[in-house]
Amino acid sequence: MMLKKLTGLVVLGLALLSAGAEARDTSDEEMLYDFLAGSYWLIGKSLDSQDSFVGKVGLSSQGNRLIVTRTVGGAQTVGEGRIEPIGHDGGRALRVRYVERGVAYEGTYLWQSDADNYARLTGYVYRPGEFTESPGMEALFIVQ
Repeated sequence: MMLKKLTGLVVLGLALLSAGAEARDTSDEEMLYDFLAGSYWLIGKSLDSQDSFVGKVGLSSQGNRLIVTRTVGGAQTVGEGRIEPIGHDGGRALRVRYVERGVAYEGTYLWQSDADNYARLTGYVYRPGEFTESPGMEALFIVQ
């Protein structure tokens, strides 16, 4: 009888720990979206080209996603970004999807905190499902 009670308490404890970890993951992810939100200067290299460009990117936190507003060469596009798992080691990246002049693009960005505790993002831009030897490259720096 005592063993049944002890087993029940262990199972209950594990369930509570599991629920707490799940709540913490959700909260951590929301905090990450808030950390990434902001206005950024954009410096990039075009896909399948050696051409460079500059622009601005706005990231607006909307629950479990970011609304991404890109302005390059006077043209504005709006897309969506989500934190997604990458690799087998539990890593995560910001995956951004948008359509520009009728062509779908996807970007995969890694982030780190700069010296002032703002996000700095770097990544590759490509067309989903298409191979390229010269992906686009972008770096985003917070506008202060």
